[in-house]
Amino acid sequence: MTPEERYLFDVQGYLVLRGVLSPDMCHRLNETIDHLETLSRDEVVALGAARKYREPDNVYAKVGTPSAGDLGDYDCEVLRYGGPFEELIDWSHTLPYIEQMIGEPCRLDAASFMSRNSGGAFRFHHGYAELLPYSEYAFQDGEFKCVSAKIGYALTDVDVEDGCFAVIPGSHKSNFTNPLVGQVPDPGHPLVQPLPCKAGDAVIFSEDLSHGAVENRSLKVRRTLFYSYAPAFHCAWHDLAMTAEGFEKRANRRRLELIQGPSPFAAPVVGADAH
Repeated sequence: MTPEERYLFDVQGYLVLRGVLSPDMCHRLNETIDHLETLSRDEVVALGAARKYREPDNVYAKVGTPSAGDLGDYDCEVLRYGGPFEELIDWSHTLPYIEQMIGEPCRLDAASFMSRNSGGAFRFHHGYAELLPYSEYAFQDGEFKCVSAKIGYALTDVDVEDGCFAVIPGSHKSNFTNPLVGQVPDPGHPLVQPLPCKAGDAVIFSEDLSHGAVENRSLKVRRTLFYSYAPAFHCAWHDLAMTAEGFEKRANRRRLELIQGPSPFAAPVVGADAH
């Protein structure tokens, strides 16, 4: 993280990184999702990658309407499938940012694919001076100590009219109630910052930042992968960090450590070689 990036993350609560996924990686990820979407409900359940559809009464989500032949708004636990999704666990273009934002041994605590249709949106949440043990932003002794840092990878081009991610910059430090919490982000509101992205871009943000998604007013389906990281002593979010069969044999040491969680209190090895 450059000095400018450190300053911007501290002030804004987020960074936009352009082109962190190569065109080939984007193609592989989208191709895999295309395949998963051809499978029946029973088939994806058998793979452990069941589609969890958003319900109209969801507190956070404004559910979109699919075009003919498209699936509804859904989330999917992609690590259960494996494939290219495993490569993003320790993605070299983004993990160093996460490690600096958390500031101590960390783990991946959730990974999810989200598909959003026309009319869909996500209401603002967080960033309103609440104290939540799973999302706090902190800075101590010259280092970031975020309790949760997330990466949103855009798999499709998404402009404002396509329902892009949106934030209230600086809200991770707010001492007052967020007046927009629970509302669909209005891209014309002076507090709201929409973040259009091209396929392959990523938004890295503190979970304490107020964030959501603008209403999708186009006919395009928005595809996003969210990978969430936390200090090693945190547990995973439900089953959102469960991996596919054989992961332990395929994974490199770093991926395995990020899934299982390194010990945050590991004692030094007595008599270890100093070299």
